[in-house]
Amino acid sequence: MFEKIVVGYAGDEAGRDAVKLGGRLAAALGASLTVVYPYSPLLYSVSTETAETCVRDELQTLLPAGQELPPVSYRWSSSSWPIHALHGIAADEDAGLIVLGAARKGLAAHLHASLMERLVHGAPCAVLVAPAGYADRDDGGWRRIGVGFTDSPEGRTALRLAHSLAGIFGAELSVLAASWLRPIVRGYAGIAIAVSALEADTYTEIRATVERAVAELDSDTPVSTLTVNGDPCNVLVEQSDKLDLLVLGSRAYGPLRHALLGSVSAPVMREAHCPVLVVPRGARSDASEADSERATITAGAG
Repeated sequence: MFEKIVVGYAGDEAGRDAVKLGGRLAAALGASLTVVYPYSPLLYSVSTETAETCVRDELQTLLPAGQELPPVSYRWSSSSWPIHALHGIAADEDAGLIVLGAARKGLAAHLHASLMERLVHGAPCAVLVAPAGYADRDDGGWRRIGVGFTDSPEGRTALRLAHSLAGIFGAELSVLAASWLRPIVRGYAGIAIAVSALEADTYTEIRATVERAVAELDSDTPVSTLTVNGDPCNVLVEQSDKLDLLVLGSRAYGPLRHALLGSVSAPVMREAHCPVLVVPRGARSDASEADSERATITAGAG
């Protein structure tokens, strides 16, 4: 699943959120953690050792008094564009996950939202986004995991991964789906009666598809389903307030096996109340591999 996790940290609040989230997940999965920070020998007067010590000391403040950082590797990058640094190091380490934080509101948040979307567009692996303020939250565990389901290869990939994570963490899994008609479809439907009938048929079909997908899951993990009439982005953002993690599928892999960001993933990443995991179709979350890893980790924990 995620044997190696790379976290982006630039000394700001978003970086603190990312490190807190990445550290929690690495500890839960027994994964290795690498913190990537900006440093250029041509621009900084301190040595690489001093720079790493400064980053380590900053991150130590995230933990309660007397608690030490878990084993962490540190790597610096002089890249002027943080996306290149995270992509390159994640690919170099064959990481399964990149973690970054969402900026606070204002201009910084607007610029950071663009950064997040570009990061996912070219990511060589899955991407996990920590919501603003995550570092200041209490560690409540991973009790509620949600997945935004669509009847597509990427939607089923996300479902398998979310189901596997729920099994590892002993969490409840909530399978979420939205039923709505695009404006162009509403236009073709014509009169209000036709729209109402089409909405009802669409809802029934989507709900049945969700139930069939859930029936194929094989474990004792408690699973609930929820199909809501409404825009998918709004539905997922609203439901994220009740979750500890929300899993989404990206559109697909491109010619270079890079993740492509869908029209739903982008706004949900920006606005969700909980961490959002965007997993590429075809990533190392194949059902059989995920189930095997879940059994191994669960057995080890016992």
